[in-house]
Amino acid sequence: MFFMQSGLDIIGDIGIINFHKYYNPIRKWLLAKKTLKGNRHLKTVVEKKGQISGELRTFKTKHLAGERRKTTTHKENNCLFYMDIEKTYFSPRLSNERKIISEEVLKLAKNNSKILVMFAGVAPYPIAIAKLLRKNKIKAKIYSNELNEKANKFAEKNVRLNKVKDYITFINGNAKNIKTKEKFDIILMQRPNAEDTFLKTALRLSKKGTTIFYHGFGTKEKVLSEIKKDAKNKVGKISIRKAGDIAPFKFRWQARFRVK
Repeated sequence: MFFMQSGLDIIGDIGIINFHKYYNPIRKWLLAKKTLKGNRHLKTVVEKKGQISGELRTFKTKHLAGERRKTTTHKENNCLFYMDIEKTYFSPRLSNERKIISEEVLKLAKNNSKILVMFAGVAPYPIAIAKLLRKNKIKAKIYSNELNEKANKFAEKNVRLNKVKDYITFINGNAKNIKTKEKFDIILMQRPNAEDTFLKTALRLSKKGTTIFYHGFGTKEKVLSEIKKDAKNKVGKISIRKAGDIAPFKFRWQARFRVK
């Protein structure tokens, strides 16, 4: 029980611990040192202070052990993502989900397909998709949209780092007001747990046959209901599956449907 912790997330070489509320500073420091020693690739251990909050989905940290820094390079699915863990939203727990969605997009994409990724963050989805497309010799165009200006700067660096600049275009800003004349073949909505579904924007940027991947939260019934309410009769059959949990008995859902 002494070393019990609420959770450990690892982004690059930084360990982020979310402690139970009863931990005092000494116990936190001891666990941080133990975590650093037990994970040789870690260089820094910090405490997560509070929950993810705000429009940009960020959180604060407190240094506990190792190097004093908040930037790191995270590797997953043969991609590299450089970021500041406090200034950008990134969940290492969604690594497998990103792999699944990227492979599904690969099956749909063709030469000259136009793909929109909303809420793109430091560009894990655009980059993972671009690498798969290149590997399979499919020349499509990916458009990355993100509100967070700091995340956008890291995204641009990551595109260069992964050598996929010829595949990705940035159209940054609020997802409600994406300014483009393009109509997309595939739209990824890896949206935050927010009241707005942003389906109005996605449908405005879609055309007949567009495939939309939509992240919803809560119960399966709630997610299906919000899609049907905001999409009305503009979409066809909805397929839906669990894509991870966000709290006890509350889940993240990945829905997929086509525009009529």
